[in-house]
Amino acid sequence: MKIKLLGTGASEGVPAAFCYCGVCKNAREKGGKDLRTRNQALINDRYLIDFPQDTYFHSIKYNISIGDIEHAIITHAHEDHFYTFELNHRCPPFAHGTGAHPLNIYGPASVAEKYAKLDPPIDEKYVRMHQLKAFETYRIGDLDVTPLPAMHGGENMECFIYIIEDGKSRLLYGHDTGLPPREAMEVIKTKYFDCVILDSNAGFENPGRYHMNIPENIQLRDEMLKAGSIDNKSKVVITHLSHNGLLTHEQFERVALENDFIAAYDGIEIDF
Repeated sequence: MKIKLLGTGASEGVPAAFCYCGVCKNAREKGGKDLRTRNQALINDRYLIDFPQDTYFHSIKYNISIGDIEHAIITHAHEDHFYTFELNHRCPPFAHGTGAHPLNIYGPASVAEKYAKLDPPIDEKYVRMHQLKAFETYRIGDLDVTPLPAMHGGENMECFIYIIEDGKSRLLYGHDTGLPPREAMEVIKTKYFDCVILDSNAGFENPGRYHMNIPENIQLRDEMLKAGSIDNKSKVVITHLSHNGLLTHEQFERVALENDFIAAYDGIEIDF
């Protein structure tokens, strides 16, 4: 499997538009890997994970023909992961020639509910919504995808992390969550993962309930090692870094190397 992380920042990105903190000032001055757009990923050049406000920018920067994409797997309904306004642009008069296949959207109830509120609704010829249920495995293209509940968004928003398999390798796409709920961990501990992608939003700061920090990344990694869910061949990637984590990319990368993690940056490709 191959995954390209198109965006690796939190909802406000790095630098945040209105912020003058040290991390944001550094990003404006240095650019490069210190610039972080909203989270999105591309699997095997065919499957999007999430659909943020930066989707159009990602398509230009990485030369992705979004019209060719048939499947987008959404973690939750926050705007930085599911920006519904952009979906209108898949339809005439904004786009032409996109009716050969729809863009299939998959996600939890929160995503389906948000999509259902679009007014006017989008013709299913162009976009089609599929609501998923936690713990059930779905065949999406040539992937097997199992949603698990995430600790994110509060009681009124169903959010998912995902187990994704392509027949050769297995990925845990596990950010935008605090430490996964017990019922999710029970499933995770029964499987072996070639790659794990974790939320490291808060750096070494207090992550709150709905994100993780680096000490919690270490805690979860060690728990998975003990369970046999990963080993020294598995790749563990930390991402979704906020400027409130108070780390530049150089600092983030140094900490990652010290703990056998891979520090994500926009555009990183990981094969496993």
